[in-house]
Amino acid sequence: MNRRVWSNEEKAGIVMEMIRGEESMAVICNRHGVSATQAYRWLDRFVEGGRKALADRRRRNGRDSVADENRQLKELVGQQALIIEAQKKLDGVLGRR
Repeated sequence: MNRRVWSNEEKAGIVMEMIRGEESMAVICNRHGVSATQAYRWLDRFVEGGRKALADRRRRNGRDSVADENRQLKELVGQQALIIEAQKKLDGVLGRR
């Protein structure tokens, strides 16, 4: 038995019909020839995708992107300060010759 391959547009259309709730799940699934189990899986994925799309992107994985950038900049400034200090010491040592 060949499995039907659904396009993303078809899946989204079926899921939107489910969300609207104008017809029962059985009617929607029968009309489109999809099992209720599969349709509910699509609905779950759709809802999860929506949650991710609406997530606050200023904080990822509990991390604050502004704080991360601030930390990186401080590290860069510290590295540059060390380089400048080393150059001054080398200039003092080499400059005396």
